[in-house]
Amino acid sequence: MESRALISELDRLVAETCSLWDAGWVTFNWRNYTYDHVQRVRSLTLTLCAREGGDPLVCDLASLLHDITKPYDGEYLVDAEGKRVVGDDGLWRNDPRPPARCNEVTELYDALGLAGELHNVSGAIVARHLLRRRGVDDAICERVARTIRDHLKTPQDAPVESRCLSDADTIDANIGLPAFVRNIYIHLHYRDQRLAPGDVPTETLLREAPLDYLRPYVCENLPRWSEGKRRDFVPRLMTAAGIRIAEERLSVLTATWARLADELEAFDVTSRRGATAAVLHFMRHRDDPSIAAETRSLLDAWVSGDGVLPEARCFVERLQREIAGLS
Repeated sequence: MESRALISELDRLVAETCSLWDAGWVTFNWRNYTYDHVQRVRSLTLTLCAREGGDPLVCDLASLLHDITKPYDGEYLVDAEGKRVVGDDGLWRNDPRPPARCNEVTELYDALGLAGELHNVSGAIVARHLLRRRGVDDAICERVARTIRDHLKTPQDAPVESRCLSDADTIDANIGLPAFVRNIYIHLHYRDQRLAPGDVPTETLLREAPLDYLRPYVCENLPRWSEGKRRDFVPRLMTAAGIRIAEERLSVLTATWARLADELEAFDVTSRRGATAAVLHFMRHRDDPSIAAETRSLLDAWVSGDGVLPEARCFVERLQREIAGLS
């Protein structure tokens, strides 16, 4: 099969597979997050691959399929003391989570007895079979499978394709404006989970007193969050290109926090026309959201409108660039 046709077919299969589970939150993800994440990781992996001299076909196939069995990873397993269970490889273990519907991927998963395997291991095995069924050369199949297997815990001597995928996966989930939007959803979700009797419901708070939520979130939580990501994740990156992109994205985040903090002082205007308005849009559209779809809606229906501040356009356009895997 010609590579473009192969990738197009597999892309449809990945989208279909992500939809086999019903809507809802699992760990730090929700149903529509996974396919969005795959597309961003794919774009960023190819950017890193071009800069690091990797094989673009291996990187494209591996990044497209790297989370093909991720939806099977359910909630984290915990021990009697409430601590997350860690395997011999140092990775957290998950409770298996079966799909509500079936397709080629789930049939393979069951036939190969992969229940209980983390998604990097099960995904590598499933990807190998999917590619072989479609006539892909065995050597490519093996390189793609290794790249997927490596992406959660990448050896220092791993091939460049493994290092590119690992860095792209780490950066997308943790560093940059797409990760910020993910944090918006996570922060609100866990506020919902922690609500005590008498607390103001989240939707009411965002509608009637958004500043009460935004001030501590923007001025305290976000700077602490991005500094934690700088400390915890930049040292793990394995490519020079990945480190450069991560540092650039962190600089953008720092500037974004300062801009949002300034906008809170003119909230009547910025809540309608500033970057704050875009942030509020994400906060108010969180029913199984697609980061890509919500960003497109802002670009198509809001950014070009009358009165929108340049800072708002800059924020949304930069977010779209990062979604596209650009630095």
